[in-house]
Amino acid sequence: MLSAEAYSFRHKSRLAISLSWVAGYTNVIMMIAAGEVVSHQTGNSTHFASAVGGILLRDPGATANALYFGFLIGSFLLGAIISAFLTEGARRAGRASKYILPMGAEAMLLSILLMVLAVHPHPADQWTTLYITSGLAAVAMGLQNATITKISGAVVRTTHVTGVITDLGLEGVQLFLWWRDKMASAKAGRYTRLLKVSRRHPTALRVLLLASILGSFMVGAVLGTIALVKFGPCALIAPILFLLWIVLVDFFKPIADVRQIDPTHDTDLAHTLSALKSLLPPQVGIFRLAHQRGGAKHHAPDFSGWSQRIPKQWHVIILVVSPLTQFDQDSATSLLTAVQRLSDTGRDLIISGMNRRQFKTLMDCGLSNVIDLDNFVPDVEFAIARAINLAAGSG
Repeated sequence: MLSAEAYSFRHKSRLAISLSWVAGYTNVIMMIAAGEVVSHQTGNSTHFASAVGGILLRDPGATANALYFGFLIGSFLLGAIISAFLTEGARRAGRASKYILPMGAEAMLLSILLMVLAVHPHPADQWTTLYITSGLAAVAMGLQNATITKISGAVVRTTHVTGVITDLGLEGVQLFLWWRDKMASAKAGRYTRLLKVSRRHPTALRVLLLASILGSFMVGAVLGTIALVKFGPCALIAPILFLLWIVLVDFFKPIADVRQIDPTHDTDLAHTLSALKSLLPPQVGIFRLAHQRGGAKHHAPDFSGWSQRIPKQWHVIILVVSPLTQFDQDSATSLLTAVQRLSDTGRDLIISGMNRRQFKTLMDCGLSNVIDLDNFVPDVEFAIARAINLAAGSG
């Protein structure tokens, strides 16, 4: 699922970079067709405030400007509100994919925009068409910006690059200073190794992400300009199809959700754990990788983010893995980071239900270096028995 809790840094980065070109593409089409930008509201807020000042100075054209730019700001805000309602409603309903709806809604809005522009290719010539096209595009950009903000945990934005460029400058200086200090202390012949290490440095990854978002936005603007000239309003087909592709990928192969379970009430465990319920220590927590559509394979989630949200009173944590969960290098590294974080705080992780392929992937990532092999158990009953022993020893 497209959720901040489930998505790893790499997943969030790919999604942010992918959606940035959609914003640049849509923004430049509206700028050429209607004469105004819709993907960011800094300039529109300035125009609105200037128009309000003009009203106070009794400028005859200021009222119309204030209404239009206020409408653009309100439309963008409406998109963010719609995204919040859709995602929160899906969360409360327990749906597996909370962000399919806003992505689908954005595709629908751009489809309507395409149809309106096909009938009125010059919306600036008529104020009603101008309001309709600008409003549709602004709502779509508000939807997208709010959605990626939620997914990334307010780390990145995709519809404007002012903050991206600012962060790029700040992070770039930090990376330069880190590199300079390491170069000064590195021994001769070890510069190649330093270069390899720097590729995995958090600041370097952040710089790469920010530069990629900026580049993606600009590429989208270039492609949007060319496409509008050559294909007219049909140029919007490209971002519409891309958004629908994201929705389909997430629907058919979502990301598993890590959910806390209570063995005393869980229907899947109740019939096998009657003898262990009363023995389960309070410092043991149990989580399961949830799969809501039977038979559908799921990507493994962001275990690093999950480990940061585990209550501190739990000293032993059981993670019940599904055979439907697909581990790759990224998710295996994420789980390795989670195990290291738990180990640093004196806590143990027990993994239950893993098949041979999943086990091999994790071993190839080096998980055996940070977790006891006895903490890999075949089923939940053995996992709980192991947890009881570890909890007794730690207590």
